[in-house]
Amino acid sequence: MALQFSGVLLDLDGLLLDTERLQFEVGPAVLKGMGFEVAPTFFHALVGVDRATGARMISKELGGDIDGAALDRAWNEAMDERMRDAIPLRPGVHDFLDMLDEQQLPRAIATNSETDRAKWKLQHAGLLHRMNAVIGVDMVKRGKPAPDIYVMAAETLGLRPEQCVALDDSDLGVRAAIDAGVGKVIQIPDMVMSRDLYAHHQAGSLQEATSLMGF
Repeated sequence: MALQFSGVLLDLDGLLLDTERLQFEVGPAVLKGMGFEVAPTFFHALVGVDRATGARMISKELGGDIDGAALDRAWNEAMDERMRDAIPLRPGVHDFLDMLDEQQLPRAIATNSETDRAKWKLQHAGLLHRMNAVIGVDMVKRGKPAPDIYVMAAETLGLRPEQCVALDDSDLGVRAAIDAGVGKVIQIPDMVMSRDLYAHHQAGSLQEATSLMGF
């Protein structure tokens, strides 16, 4: 059966890299070290958001009484320490990328992380060489849930969004892909249950997603 798309657009954290789990562990500890207590469930709201938006949400939650720059430094230092030896992958990542290779499908990362940091994580995880492009939030005017990142990711592959399939774990990311006009959007929820509002398909794993992609 012929595939109905010509390129693959991929979120990063929570889809390929098991880094959102680390964020859930690091976040409360960092804030506690700065003298703040936040309910663990608050961090559910941060899934998929870009760093600047997340900082504003944390500041609002704490009544604005926090040094955003200090929080950013402490958060990154804590995450870097956790990722120093290895960055954990989500199950089935290498098999999934092998299938894309077999189908000769180009793929681009479309992430709310800054581009340099996304590339660092991909390099450290041994995946950077398997990507055709990396589009981060600093390359567009608006991050997810705006469609800009997915539109640029498709264009970087020389394709229109409707010629692509997108995979994302968060509701914000899926909404961005849908609004970008991506032809097929598959959601694979990670740390937070999906509200199932936007995606064309829901999958429980990358392996299940490959079936939905027609492999």
